[in-house]
Amino acid sequence: MRRVAALGVVLILTACAGGQKPPSPPGVPPTPAAPPSSAPTPVAPPPAPPEARPVASLAGTVTYRQRVALTPEAELQVELRDVSRQDVEAPLIAKRVIARPGQVPIAFTLDYDPALIAPGRTYAVSARITDRGQLQFLTDTRVTVLTGGAAATPVEIVVVPVR
Repeated sequence: MRRVAALGVVLILTACAGGQKPPSPPGVPPTPAAPPSSAPTPVAPPPAPPEARPVASLAGTVTYRQRVALTPEAELQVELRDVSRQDVEAPLIAKRVIARPGQVPIAFTLDYDPALIAPGRTYAVSARITDRGQLQFLTDTRVTVLTGGAAATPVEIVVVPVR
């Protein structure tokens, strides 16, 4: 009985290695093979690469006046927002999080899509520093950028301690 089972395994492996269909077990009628196709199998074209969006950058530094050091667990978050309307939350244009930023001044580069910037609108950057999960510093004044005669880069953001 073992010889028959071993012979069956050998036949199946041989048939698979040769690209053929293995024989049907005894008592089971063989299934008919599909007729060979004369048409080539269509191959899907490779996916098109995503369109690259143009990117502009806003560079600057974040600093504070206090003589205190950040720990290695500190984190800096810088945001660019459309602050044109006062009656709604300012839409976020770009955000950058820097883990372990070191000590001030902390340099940053904020990449954004220039298509989101309209000449007649007002844009501002803000920053916040957390240390060991606690908010330590944040922006308390508007730092206008990009439009309306705003200063060119580099931008300096001065954050104040949270009381």
